[in-house]
Amino acid sequence: MAKTILVPLDGSTFAEHALPVASGLARASGGRLHLVQVHEVPVVPTSPDLLVPYDAQWDSALRQQEEEYLQSVANRVAERAGLQARTELLSGPAEMALATYAREMDVDLVVMTTHGRSGLSRMWLGSVADGVVRRSQVPVLLLRPSHAEVDYDEEYRPLHILCPLDGSELSRGIVEPAQSLGGLSGARYTLLRVTLPIPLLRPQFVVAAGQADRLMEEEQARARTEVEQVAAPMRARGLHVETAVVSHGVPAVAILDYASTHAVDLIALATHGRGGWSRLALGSVADKVLRGSPMPVLIYRPPVPEEGNGAENGPGTEIHR
Repeated sequence: MAKTILVPLDGSTFAEHALPVASGLARASGGRLHLVQVHEVPVVPTSPDLLVPYDAQWDSALRQQEEEYLQSVANRVAERAGLQARTELLSGPAEMALATYAREMDVDLVVMTTHGRSGLSRMWLGSVADGVVRRSQVPVLLLRPSHAEVDYDEEYRPLHILCPLDGSELSRGIVEPAQSLGGLSGARYTLLRVTLPIPLLRPQFVVAAGQADRLMEEEQARARTEVEQVAAPMRARGLHVETAVVSHGVPAVAILDYASTHAVDLIALATHGRGGWSRLALGSVADKVLRGSPMPVLIYRPPVPEEGNGAENGPGTEIHR
């Protein structure tokens, strides 16, 4: 992983905050950076109800300006980070152009910021970043930019990676990308399973207090067994892996609370699946984690298994929102 790293830019300093992280990962993996910007035909409003495209000369001048910007960033990366980077000006729409480029260039990882002041970087999830995650066939490392100047000497190497799981095969799809990224810095891992309280887990049943306690103990024991099964092959590879099971009515809150109190510096999770919270993609648990996390989040959209391969959760494990 991380042999070919794609960094989408939009001309803003906010988007450029992905560069030190991507540069550090490229140096650690011996990989190469691809710096890209998406050019979209500029339009101007001539009236509240009418948009007219710019003329060709204006469009050409803007394209040249964007190409010069990309080259200036590449020069800065070469000077400050000691890396040669490929630049490419793509044609929009942005999320489709970025996903297509990633596929055609065999990109291993996309590193990008999630909001800012202009262009791509100002969009929170639900726009370009959301579209990239939904369309990308590779992991996407999403960062929260700051107002500070870009510091190329401030490298990011995750040392403690939290992998929330929900019991589904698809949620476990994040484990391999997390290992690939964590392997660059010798990270340790925590596999976290969040179980719902029994009244939420089985709202169709009315249970007595004593029975609810027993059912909760059984659910947590089952969850511990599942995460330990995922941890076993990781430990066999010599990785430092811990497991944790917590009960909470809101999985995203439980994930963020655990991360903030256990020195986690990267949360890695899948965005969809057929069961559990992972089936809900952005807009539910993953979206809430991304919005609430002050630390980077690695998102991966695993391939959807064929019907009948056992990827479904068992009875009583699905989390509804």
